[in-house]
Amino acid sequence: MKSLIRSACRPIGGELQQTCVTFSVAGYPLGKERAALRCCAPMTISYDPSDFNELTVLMKWRGTIMPAVLCRPAMWMLMAAHVTFYYLHMYRADVEMPTLSWKLTGVPTALLTFFLVFYSGNCFSRYYAFYTRCMGMSGAAMAYTGLLRVHLPKASPEKLWNLARMVVASVYLLYFQLSGGASDGGKRVTESEWKVLVATGLISEEEKIKLDNFRGFRPFLLQIWALRALQDHLQEDKEKGPGAALGPFQAQILTLRGHCAEIVDQMTQPIPFPYYHTLTLMLSLNLLLIAYSMIEFETIMTIPCFFIIVLVCIGLKETAVALADPFGGDDVDFETENYMAAMLANTKAMISPSADYSPQLLPIMAKKK
Repeated sequence: MKSLIRSACRPIGGELQQTCVTFSVAGYPLGKERAALRCCAPMTISYDPSDFNELTVLMKWRGTIMPAVLCRPAMWMLMAAHVTFYYLHMYRADVEMPTLSWKLTGVPTALLTFFLVFYSGNCFSRYYAFYTRCMGMSGAAMAYTGLLRVHLPKASPEKLWNLARMVVASVYLLYFQLSGGASDGGKRVTESEWKVLVATGLISEEEKIKLDNFRGFRPFLLQIWALRALQDHLQEDKEKGPGAALGPFQAQILTLRGHCAEIVDQMTQPIPFPYYHTLTLMLSLNLLLIAYSMIEFETIMTIPCFFIIVLVCIGLKETAVALADPFGGDDVDFETENYMAAMLANTKAMISPSADYSPQLLPIMAKKK
């Protein structure tokens, strides 16, 4: 299957500018600002371990700890400290360097290892909990659309679309609010992102205004609108399937709402800062102690050895930090555009391969006028 998202860069106006044209499988643009964000930002690295050997893995740059660690001042400050200690110990007889036995660093190193592994494990569990919730949202939206097909066999594709679109729109809106790029860290939804929702036919201009002015949890408001629209349709549809009722749909909406709430709640409750502070403090002090104690070996080979120690320790910490928030542009972050495009494509495939996917004024909106 071809990629759900395609990006292209081309010159415009006589100057070579990076312009990203991003399309979903349904053929709708995802927005200029958001496309530019994804085109310029790293993407999740998909790989098969059997395709690599030791040499090809070592030659990789993108998606590794190298960019995250080598660009940090702390890395080079620690290396400078070790080189300085080594120089003073080996070439400055007038400077007396107190002895710090290598064995004395064993206890703090063991504590650091425990804290680093424990912190990384919690971040890893948090990462896969987020992934489970993301897949759960897609599954709930798919189940909701499937129930529409089962219980409303005589409904037109346009009617089914207008009953399903707000469920899909609620997931889109949540991803837009979570993203740390164009959405300003979730504090707002940008105009380009509103245009995505309107251009894909998920919401109308009138609904966009109401959502923009709403100060509560917008994804749940869309889910409530979807249930109200379905409730009105069930009362009017004389050809609905036997046993058609609001209950199964309500169960899927509440499941979807639960996944949304779990993601938002976990994002607003990171791993406690005192634990992160303790880990950072232990990491910095322990590496500084190692930088000093290694001079007792009196060989220049301690410099590359210390470099590897710092690279691995800081790399593990930076990887754990990136895993703790997978909604953004890091290499380990989720490709939410792919999730959204796949969900929209599945919804339209279940409704009809060819239909007018335009938002219609729902009865609930007409009543509010």
